[in-house]
Amino acid sequence: MKASMMTSDVALKEWAVVVQAMAEGRQILLLRKGGIRDPKGAFQLEHREFFLYPTWEHQRESPECRVRPEFRERYKELFTQPPAPQSVPLKVYAGVAYCAQVQDPQRIAGLEKFHIWTPEFIQERMRYRPISPMLAVVLRAYRLKKEIVHPVRPEYAGCKSWVPLSTPVPIEGTVPVVDNQPFRQALEEITGRLEG
Repeated sequence: MKASMMTSDVALKEWAVVVQAMAEGRQILLLRKGGIRDPKGAFQLEHREFFLYPTWEHQRESPECRVRPEFRERYKELFTQPPAPQSVPLKVYAGVAYCAQVQDPQRIAGLEKFHIWTPEFIQERMRYRPISPMLAVVLRAYRLKKEIVHPVRPEYAGCKSWVPLSTPVPIEGTVPVVDNQPFRQALEEITGRLEG
């Protein structure tokens, strides 16, 4: 993360359960295809650093098919109790450490310890818009000193990936969720699997 950057005004929308897993160091790997309102319906890695903007859309549909059993109870409240519709909690800032296109789902098999999804959901995501590439993105997550409640604006709504925040949010004093050495080892394992 850039030490000189003290605020950020961009966020990536992601399921609340995934943002929570990132905040706890249980996930560092995102698999993205893109939202309906993304340009050309495909996810583009437009920014290298951003907040994670938790969403409650889609994840409530059949959560037992999307998140592995060991994570379901821990995140149950996130499925059933979204925040007030006029605000969103921001508590994780992230930087992209690695990104690659994934065509073969077997490349992702064996990387379960770096994400919370079920194999069935990954297959479903791979089949969605098969001509659009899936991106595997390794994020280095940073925890904010204090969760920030950001107002929700109408333009944030809808199935799109990137949200330009109406007000810049401070990022000074963030700390890495995962220590340097474990993160480097995880990054090596992921890149070895995806590129091997």
